[in-house]
Amino acid sequence: QQRRLLSLPPDAFPSRGTWALVRAQVLHHRGDVRKARAYADSALPELEQAVREGPEDGVERVLLGLSLAHAGRTAEAVREGERGVELQPPAEDAFVGPYLQQQLARIYLLAGRPDEALDRLEPLLGVPHTLSPGWLRVDPTWDLLRGHPRFQVLVEG
Repeated sequence: QQRRLLSLPPDAFPSRGTWALVRAQVLHHRGDVRKARAYADSALPELEQAVREGPEDGVERVLLGLSLAHAGRTAEAVREGERGVELQPPAEDAFVGPYLQQQLARIYLLAGRPDEALDRLEPLLGVPHTLSPGWLRVDPTWDLLRGHPRFQVLVEG
């Protein structure tokens, strides 16, 4: 599936920025951090424009944060991700809020802040959301947490 995803052209995605961010994420999972950073960098102009046009849109801010994290700009990434969650917190938006919280956990992980990533993941398992112990076990996004005792508790349910 990754091979097929990487073969798709930009027009198969909602925007070129989305295409570049998706490629960055897949390449990061594959261990090609150099190429992941390059794609994340190329996604930034469009994502930054989206935040300028919709500064109160939590989703746009979190996507910008995720791209910044993949680009290695971790302080900015965390700031954007945290602002996105502030704009649409899980307690106020039961649909989008948990998604944003999950993405912020990914940002923290990419920023080398595993305990903060776990602080965001733990409450998500107690609310209706796509995240589950089974998903945590198979999703390569969380590979950096595999040996962490708190993560083991989460995947064991």
